[in-house]
Amino acid sequence: MQLNLKHYADYFSMSLALGLCSHAEIIAWVDQLIEHEDQLEDWMIELSTSASKHPLDVMHLLDSVPGERNVEISMRLLIAKLGIVHPRLLAENNRFAKPEHSRLLSRLYSLITGDDCLPDDIRGSIYQIDCDLDYVEQGYGDWSIIERDYDELLATASDYKQLIHFQFDFHIVMGGCCASHITSTLQRNEGL
Repeated sequence: MQLNLKHYADYFSMSLALGLCSHAEIIAWVDQLIEHEDQLEDWMIELSTSASKHPLDVMHLLDSVPGERNVEISMRLLIAKLGIVHPRLLAENNRFAKPEHSRLLSRLYSLITGDDCLPDDIRGSIYQIDCDLDYVEQGYGDWSIIERDYDELLATASDYKQLIHFQFDFHIVMGGCCASHITSTLQRNEGL
């Protein structure tokens, strides 16, 4: 699987919108790109110096990263990050113990509505959580149903978890444009 900068830019944009990554993580990513690139592009400089910008402005800058989009790849990266940041969803009286978990899943659900490019395993897992959550909160089941649904969602991105930790291969530059591509590395000793 060959990931490109656009896949990561879209992943970072969605992660920022969901509160799964920080603005500092995005700046660190682009600064790493800048360190290894001979010819800088405007979007790199803009993102690198975006510390004081509003998150929506940062998402617009990420949208300007060139490359071919692949919503499935970016969403699987997002789900992998979700599993790292929130490996479990805690319950209290068949409701989320942490309100941010409820908001997070609600935003995740809104990301998939209207996007026909996502495969059934991702779309189905997110829909299932939303549907089952309504039933559990009404008393028609227990929290173990939500835990199972959440584990199934995280399983849709299990092959992508190691791609959150990446290194860049900067040997390819074509036509004066940044044509860097990203090579994944498995971080076996980092507990992933």
